[in-house]
Amino acid sequence: MAVKLVETGTDHHGKDLPRGVYACVAPAGEIVSYKVRWREEDEGGVRNQRSKSFSGAKLGSLDRALKAALAYREEVTAIVKADGAIARVDAAAAMTVEEVFKEWLIGRAAELSSEYGQQSVRIWDRDIATRPIAAVRLDRLSQDPGIIVRFQDALVKDGLGESRRRNILKLLRTVLRWGRKRHPNALKVDFSGLFEVPAERRSRLPYAPDAVGVERIIEAILDRPAHDDLLPLRDAAIAAAMGYSVATRPSEWRLSATWGDLHAETVELQRAEEGEPEDSAGLKRGAHVALLLSGARDRLEAYRAALEERFGPQPDNGLIFQVLDTTEGPVWATPPEGGESTPLAMNRDAYNRWTARVWRPAREVAAQAPDAPAGLGKMVFYDLRHFAISMALHSTLVMTAHGMNLHPLAGWAGHDIQTLQRYYAHFIARYQNQDPIDLEEECARARAQVEASPFKPAERPQGPQTAATRRRRQRDATRRRAAAEPARR
Repeated sequence: MAVKLVETGTDHHGKDLPRGVYACVAPAGEIVSYKVRWREEDEGGVRNQRSKSFSGAKLGSLDRALKAALAYREEVTAIVKADGAIARVDAAAAMTVEEVFKEWLIGRAAELSSEYGQQSVRIWDRDIATRPIAAVRLDRLSQDPGIIVRFQDALVKDGLGESRRRNILKLLRTVLRWGRKRHPNALKVDFSGLFEVPAERRSRLPYAPDAVGVERIIEAILDRPAHDDLLPLRDAAIAAAMGYSVATRPSEWRLSATWGDLHAETVELQRAEEGEPEDSAGLKRGAHVALLLSGARDRLEAYRAALEERFGPQPDNGLIFQVLDTTEGPVWATPPEGGESTPLAMNRDAYNRWTARVWRPAREVAAQAPDAPAGLGKMVFYDLRHFAISMALHSTLVMTAHGMNLHPLAGWAGHDIQTLQRYYAHFIARYQNQDPIDLEEECARARAQVEASPFKPAERPQGPQTAATRRRRQRDATRRRAAAEPARR
């Protein structure tokens, strides 16, 4: 049965004890231990009463217990805050920057997209984990914020380019900001002002061809040799969906757009109603609605009709550009533990291969057409988004009797007004005083022009696989000739 002890302010020698230290007296009247009491704040800032006891029996004598209690009281007093409360040492202070990155990777990066998480891991493992800063404790970083400055100086000294340094510093800044919000007692310094992230200077303005140029590329895609007639229809639909929707991104079509999201004049780009945070992958600016023009709608309908003719009706939750097996149809992934199958999306690697195998040869063919606009041969796939926005800036969607109204276009594009004005200022200036066009009429005019005068190139450029095979054969032949030379001698 526990014995109730009474606290008193006098020690076993009869001397007064300092504030916060008490002698514990047993029912028989003798002092058996000493106790130190103080108030501290928890993580929420709430004050709580704390205490620690020092037993004479455990320490060997009451003198040792008193000495230990007084020493502990001095130690506690040394860390008293200005408001008189004592902060308990945060366990996170012993964490390293590397450990904060791992926390951030689990708690934040996964909510954005798996691709962003993978890219962050690559940057961290290559350029941060290999440097001393990754092993620095948070309390040490708070005591010496100059570690950040010296880290940046080391990047410059090692000859890293601006683009690479920008990615490194942006990632480290993001991780430390996240860590400071969750461990404010460990990271007590705002590091934002210490980062000198190189400014991102654009080397080229967004390029946008005219509608005839886009139609020429679609024409080249449809005419390209393929082992299955369904593939050119799908590839043309991908290009048309990007070019004739105001305005979307490649990742939104790859990872988010389903057949159920298609409507007569719009496509709704959104995450599933149920699911984990990573289901929002592909929505860079969140869910939004894009305007779907007839140039995209017709090609999407043609692709769906061919798909359903071969593989049957497609469910609304199927991705429009789902991974396609030309024998079995769109591919669905079933979890190892069972459960509902999910559509298998085109990943980043497959997208890069598609642009190399389909997009680049098609744009090179289209650039040879007599009515092709300048610069078409170097157009990247993402420029189709710029084309859609530039065409909308020249249309009745934006141009009114009272001038340009950018608000509807900003909503369709998933931009804010400032971003729209900053990135597309040269298009805004170009179309400022011109008569507006009708988007549907412009699409129909360009398509009719291309269909009326089809272009057949004298020679098609080699695909990347054919070119790689030819280079490999040339290397093999060179090695064989080199090996045969000594034998002849």
